[in-house]
Amino acid sequence: GFGALILWGISLVKKQVALKNGALKRTLIAGILLGIHFFLFFGAIKLTTIANATFLGTLAPLFTFFIEKYILKRNHAPGLLFGLGFAIFGAIIIIGNRFDFSSSYTIGNLLAVACSVFLGMAFIISENVRKEVDTISYSRTLFSSAAVTLFVISFFTGSALTGFSSGEFGGLLLLGIIPTLLGHGTMYFALRYVSPTVVAATPMGEPILASILAWFLFQEEAGVATLIGGSITFMGLFLLARQK
Repeated sequence: GFGALILWGISLVKKQVALKNGALKRTLIAGILLGIHFFLFFGAIKLTTIANATFLGTLAPLFTFFIEKYILKRNHAPGLLFGLGFAIFGAIIIIGNRFDFSSSYTIGNLLAVACSVFLGMAFIISENVRKEVDTISYSRTLFSSAAVTLFVISFFTGSALTGFSSGEFGGLLLLGIIPTLLGHGTMYFALRYVSPTVVAATPMGEPILASILAWFLFQEEAGVATLIGGSITFMGLFLLARQK
């Protein structure tokens, strides 16, 4: 919601072209899928470990790849396949020793996988729209649709939307600026130029950045698995970035 408000505010200063007809309908659908993705991911974190949710919640490139190859009938260069394989293999090494297969986490794990499916579908739909409209015009409508979707879900689940401290709302504002506008926003910008599979794979770099930040902020040393897996994932992402 904060992300959408900021983009609508920017639109008051810098005029944006409004979405029309098919582009508007597809963007609203993509926003609903994105809202469900957020709901499933944060629901998964409640019901499984962070390691499980982080890994399973970033499998969107697998689903976008299969959609592109078997439904959209696209042929991918070998470099993309190698890059995707390296990125996933590195992520498995990073998470491997912390992944918990306990049956008590089954529902949470399934929610995390489902959130990847919904994000992958949102990327596939977004690719077509982004070829027609600008990033801000698209993102402001997308985030608004996602926010409304989450509002409806919160109504039916009885989730509280008020009563939080100013500090907590400040944290939500930062989440709206950094991971939403700068994170998701740059991914939707990139969709105009590269394959959804390439874009969907970029969040696999999150564990690498998180380890670096943890080292600087909390003096947490990165384990050998993180160093090796992170290097392999980074190499995979580099191969993916070179595709176009």
